[in-house]
Amino acid sequence: MKRTAQPAVPDSLLGELRTLVRLYRGEPVFPRSAAPGKVDGAVVLGAQVLPSGRPSGTLRARTVHAARLHAAGTVGLLIPTGGVGEHSPSEAEVMARILRQAGVPEEDILLEEEAGSTRESARLVAAMARKRGIRNLLLVTDPLHCVRAVEAFRVEGFEAQVSPVYSSPMWHRRGMRRGQFLREVGALLWYRMRRGRAKRRAGSRSRP
Repeated sequence: MKRTAQPAVPDSLLGELRTLVRLYRGEPVFPRSAAPGKVDGAVVLGAQVLPSGRPSGTLRARTVHAARLHAAGTVGLLIPTGGVGEHSPSEAEVMARILRQAGVPEEDILLEEEAGSTRESARLVAAMARKRGIRNLLLVTDPLHCVRAVEAFRVEGFEAQVSPVYSSPMWHRRGMRRGQFLREVGALLWYRMRRGRAKRRAGSRSRP
């Protein structure tokens, strides 16, 4: 199920943190164009839904980016993922509405409406992908979030490619970028700590 990411995010905490710092500094870690070649499915990771079901700027930017990838023929199937947060409907449904308005056919939209986190999105989407025989995935999210998203899907057995959304306000607004950078550092530390605990538990169960 593995396909080398372009470019690869190192499978280590230090490597992930270095990649995150490089991204924050504006280094060309990820391409600003669509991923090379065609992929089976693009996962559009959710963001905040505002009152009355309005998409936040971040959610809209990610979704419009995904619609453009579809229109360019980079990907056939779009997988919006995200459950209901503070406001209804689900993040996935709000994204699906934008995709339909952009002309994406209903049969090219596959919703995942339960996830409440990036880790849950990775777990639930990975299960859906395996069931449908999807072999490679493209992750659509903000540049700084790409590192953690790759880590989450890697744990589920997918070495996903990324298509960063540089048009997101989380990237082009300096204050929001700084805040997201700090959150992503903390989230990566937490992910790695949980991953280490899971490995230790698995190792102890396997001992006679």
